[in-house]
Amino acid sequence: MFDATAFTHNRPRLDAHGITAAFFEAVVRQALDAGLCSEEHFSVDGTLIQSYASIKSFIPKDQDDDAASGGSSRGGGGFKPRNAEVDFHGQKRSNTSHFSTTDPEARLYKKGVGQGAYLSHLGHVISDNRHGLIMATGVSEANGKAECNSALDMLDGLHARRGVVPTTLGADKGYDSGPWMIELERRGITPHAAMREGPVGGVCRREKKDRPLIAARKRMARRHADEGYRLSQRARKKVEEGIGWCKTIAGLARARHVGRWKIQQQLDLAAAAYNLVRMRKLLLAG
Repeated sequence: MFDATAFTHNRPRLDAHGITAAFFEAVVRQALDAGLCSEEHFSVDGTLIQSYASIKSFIPKDQDDDAASGGSSRGGGGFKPRNAEVDFHGQKRSNTSHFSTTDPEARLYKKGVGQGAYLSHLGHVISDNRHGLIMATGVSEANGKAECNSALDMLDGLHARRGVVPTTLGADKGYDSGPWMIELERRGITPHAAMREGPVGGVCRREKKDRPLIAARKRMARRHADEGYRLSQRARKKVEEGIGWCKTIAGLARARHVGRWKIQQQLDLAAAAYNLVRMRKLLLAG
């Protein structure tokens, strides 16, 4: 086995040849062959992965990095502290006007109301509803549309690699989006997504182009009365267990690397390890 240094040196080669992704796929194939996964009912969820970068590295795009760290770009040989004091009080920071000098791919993002915004990436997982085994993973930029777009990409990847087209897909309120529901229905998948409170069509006047999106959300609202939806939402908690294991046990709560492709490698290995632990317990129990 590689030690830490040799693994770091070979990381680009592993990415170029897709080794970590192939390892994860081999574990998924083993679970499918053992009959441990449902191929009909899946769940999807996303989670914040905090960036390796410090919030102090998030500076205006037109500001000199040296000046931001407390030094002077003109030189002078003065003392420049490694961890200079920075006062953010009263400053307005956004992804359009600022960027991280340490991790340029990271974005300032928060996933819920009342939570703090951190430099982050988004991790995505699809799991089966029978035993909660992770079937697909993804890492993307942290933005409001990433969860829905990544879910579609992972589903397309599952279909291309394994020929799997689930019957239903459970999701939380973060996936309450008319276009996303329409795309699932086009793929022959029934969305089982929780919905935000309030009128389905909104309180303001809608244009003609919005009618199909509103109709898709109304169809979703009617499914909430079905027993299948309730079972799907109950089983959806299993995907959160897998994400929690990857973040706490596998150390993905905060990225240990700079570069989204490296975080994807870490997520693939963490998901494969979670599946192997679950499969061992399931096979012993069976």
